[in-house]
Amino acid sequence: MLTNIDTYEKFISHVFVSRETYEKLFLFQKTLIKWQKSINLISKNTIENTWERHFLDSAQLYKFIRDIEGNIIDFGSGAGFPGMVLAIMSKKNIHLVESDNKKCVFLKEIAMLTETDITIHNCRIEDLDFINVDLITCRALASLKKLIHYVDVFLNKSLGEKQQFPKLLFLKGKSYYSEIFELSKIKKISFEEFPSITDKEGRILYISKVDNINFKK
Repeated sequence: MLTNIDTYEKFISHVFVSRETYEKLFLFQKTLIKWQKSINLISKNTIENTWERHFLDSAQLYKFIRDIEGNIIDFGSGAGFPGMVLAIMSKKNIHLVESDNKKCVFLKEIAMLTETDITIHNCRIEDLDFINVDLITCRALASLKKLIHYVDVFLNKSLGEKQQFPKLLFLKGKSYYSEIFELSKIKKISFEEFPSITDKEGRILYISKVDNINFKK
């Protein structure tokens, strides 16, 4: 596990950002620690290494999304990982979906403080209104099978609108292989897996297609 990634020089040795972007991430981190005292934004056992466990973990996804021109939806954004981090890294058209109202207030505060252009949806994933989307991200929310179910429910709201199957970019922990195995029993998925720079047992799953998801074209 990486530790002490708490300076600009150390951070960019893993993922490059401009100093201006790092300063915004630094402000995000300081505000997160402040708010954590009153509401539970992140796990208590990750407070001491937020830069590695949350910020760098999220930032490593940027190389996969930098060429995406359409909408990106972040399912279950929580305290803004990975969606808010990716937006601060200058990615436009990101939609954060979070059902907890207090967390949404926090996300709005971060967006204001960092002058980040982002759309926040205070609702459950199942209740999200349909929008055309090129890519869906998610981190530490649910099993792969459950995430594909959320995608299924969302795409079925297209109501005849032309919607290509979006790319899916999920950060998964050490159970990723068993989750893929369980999903493969009912779905055929086309995907690539990449190592995580923050978790030697974790993987980044980049899914390009899932067969037999019933969505309307």
